[in-house]
Amino acid sequence: MSYCLNPNCPNPADLMNANGNIFCRNCGASLLLENKYRVINLLGSGGFSRTFEVEDNGTKKVLKVLNLSLFNDSDKKSKIVNLFQREAEVLIRLNHSGIPQVEPDGYFELNFPNCPEPLYCLVMEKIEGLNLQQWLKNRDRKPITLELAIAYLKQILEILQQVHAQGYFHRDIKPANIMVKPDGKIVLIDFGAVRDLAQTYVQEENENTIVGTLGYSSPEQMKGTVVKQSDFFALGRTFVHLLTGKPPLNLEEDHQTGKLIWRDQVIFNSNYWRNWLEKLRWRSLFDLLDEMMEPYWKNRPENTQVILRRLNHPITLPRIPPWIAGTAILFGIGLPTSYWYFNGVNGCSKIWLRNFTQDDRISCGEQILLPNINMKVTEKEQGVKAIAAGNYQDAITWLEKAWQKDRDPETLIYLNNSRLEVEKINAYTIAVVAPLGNNNDNINSSKEILRGVAQAQNEFNQKYKTQKIGLKVLIASDNNQEQDAQKIAKILVNQRDVIAVIGHFRSDTTLVAVKVYQEHNLLLVSATATSESLSTSCKSNHPNCFFRVVPSNRVIAQTLADYLKKENKLKAAIFFNPNNNYSKSLQGQIKGRLSELGGKVVVELPLYDNIESTINQVKQQKANVIVLLPTTDGLTSDSAVQVIEYAKQNKYLVVGGDSLDNNKLLKALVGNQAGAVVAIPWHSRSNLNRDFPQKMEKTWEKTGTWYSALSYDATRVLLAGLEKTPSSSRENLQQAIAQTNFKASGATGLISFKPNGDRQQDNIHLVKIVQNPNTGHIEFIPLDLSNQFPGD
Repeated sequence: MSYCLNPNCPNPADLMNANGNIFCRNCGASLLLENKYRVINLLGSGGFSRTFEVEDNGTKKVLKVLNLSLFNDSDKKSKIVNLFQREAEVLIRLNHSGIPQVEPDGYFELNFPNCPEPLYCLVMEKIEGLNLQQWLKNRDRKPITLELAIAYLKQILEILQQVHAQGYFHRDIKPANIMVKPDGKIVLIDFGAVRDLAQTYVQEENENTIVGTLGYSSPEQMKGTVVKQSDFFALGRTFVHLLTGKPPLNLEEDHQTGKLIWRDQVIFNSNYWRNWLEKLRWRSLFDLLDEMMEPYWKNRPENTQVILRRLNHPITLPRIPPWIAGTAILFGIGLPTSYWYFNGVNGCSKIWLRNFTQDDRISCGEQILLPNINMKVTEKEQGVKAIAAGNYQDAITWLEKAWQKDRDPETLIYLNNSRLEVEKINAYTIAVVAPLGNNNDNINSSKEILRGVAQAQNEFNQKYKTQKIGLKVLIASDNNQEQDAQKIAKILVNQRDVIAVIGHFRSDTTLVAVKVYQEHNLLLVSATATSESLSTSCKSNHPNCFFRVVPSNRVIAQTLADYLKKENKLKAAIFFNPNNNYSKSLQGQIKGRLSELGGKVVVELPLYDNIESTINQVKQQKANVIVLLPTTDGLTSDSAVQVIEYAKQNKYLVVGGDSLDNNKLLKALVGNQAGAVVAIPWHSRSNLNRDFPQKMEKTWEKTGTWYSALSYDATRVLLAGLEKTPSSSRENLQQAIAQTNFKASGATGLISFKPNGDRQQDNIHLVKIVQNPNTGHIEFIPLDLSNQFPGD
């Protein structure tokens, strides 16, 4: 059937108004609202509105219609309409899976003949599932488990964080306004009570419309005064209801303090000593809920980030001196203490008798991740064994010998970590994820990445005696594989002393990992990933999860296209991997930029194994340049070499992004008479920071590559952010770097960021690939300096 909304219709629920009807058979009103929404049935009525189920081109949605029949006073009507319009505005602006979605045209007004005022309508996403009030009723009011309470609370806080960040708060949080979807995800509904935060609690106090629910609403809200901490009060009361199975009005309050008496109503599922840590976690949760329900709003947590931080790190135990822990263990005293004492290592934090995990592909010095080509016991291996055993002074002796011998970046990082342990210097801990493995290209790239991080760490730690703090670096390997990247990310988010991560190498591995980091508020800074998809990788409820010091594919594409325009090479053949995010992203950006410049991509060919069958299309379509965009995982390198050989035979200029910086491809490109031009984000001959190549030469006896330069910059960004934080928490670091006035200085000059985490500075250098006639080495020469190169 089709339900008629005309207030004057004599039979709005007439079953004869079938779905095929356009107009109501009783009053003639249109049954297609806004020419698209068909009302199916009435879902409910109460408060200020009625709700209906509607159909929008086969999709079920919810229509909320404002009910003004309860009010005769025009001022009150105006306030209710204002609240309803504000709900529409909020839901249209907010974009979060935990909030019902509303399209930009979802709010509208309907006018009917002989009706004094319009119907105010809002169409929103239909959320399948039960609200928590119904859910509890279906369970015979059996309380929620403590574990599930923490999971639900985190979800709601992340939703609320988005609401508050947009300048609003909810004002009517209660079990009936929290939906549980079939997949267990939480959705916060009924935003009819939202109010703009810009109207502070001291403004127009007497004109505030009191909206809320007795028992859940805060004392100040019931007096007409609302602040964002009012939402925390209602949220705390909501979870007391869920944990006890009893509404707050059915629980007693302390007459002197006004605080709710509820803890004795919570039932624990287990009394075993092995759950003592969880019980501490629960006690921490109870303390947090009580703080959220403080009668005076200024005594409640300041914001959602504070509450989330407490939930993620609920237990703060004092560090137990080794002799006390050892005594407890030896004499069997305090089993819970000994259980905690042996239960793992946090990142680089290791105390007496606790062991680092071996073969987990992460290391602060207890294992070697760079392969040992010589296959013999080295000074480095002796140093690593000493670290694993906790003998840091011995480790320094061995690692210093290894460093002087090999100038290996992994060695220098472990040496710095060990020195901080011996000196007992407090330290920040960051992680760097590199594509370490048995592939030579991955190993070489990883060495350069670690070289840049080690350079920044070593410079910073040389000042630790005056600045009283140092930098530890944890190294991790994801093998350049997406599945491994996700696993490593899941490990790192649980290393509590790791404050940020530098990585991952490829765009695809970065995209997989950033989702994990975002979920746990761990900042990721990339030195090498350029895909445009990363520009929107952070969800709006946590906008500062990712920054990158390397320019995006948009900048690379613009630089290459401008060069082709200058060279009059505007008929391009593009070879790319459509299944790879980096390659596909750069292909799309170059195609768009060439089109803007009057050029054209005349043929687009995938870099697959059967490239021979399609490669002749380059000549058939009269292309005059080949744009080659292989992946950085090595899977398309053989096909890319075939394209290069074709370019050599037919004298085509080859251009591409940084993925051409691969030994196998460079060897093939260096012999191309028509030339090969690569876009990279740094070159040692650039004028951005002339000191950096000299520093690298002094430390490593080589100037380094763009990998080392950008990894150095990523580390410098984190150190600059830490200098601006009052306390070194993950959230504070993210917020410091996200500030509009944030600046850092590195190998590539000034570093600052756009709101989406992309870099402000568009530093891209075009270089030619040449072979030095004196050394035989393949080198990058900036285009503006190539005529100075001997033999070129």
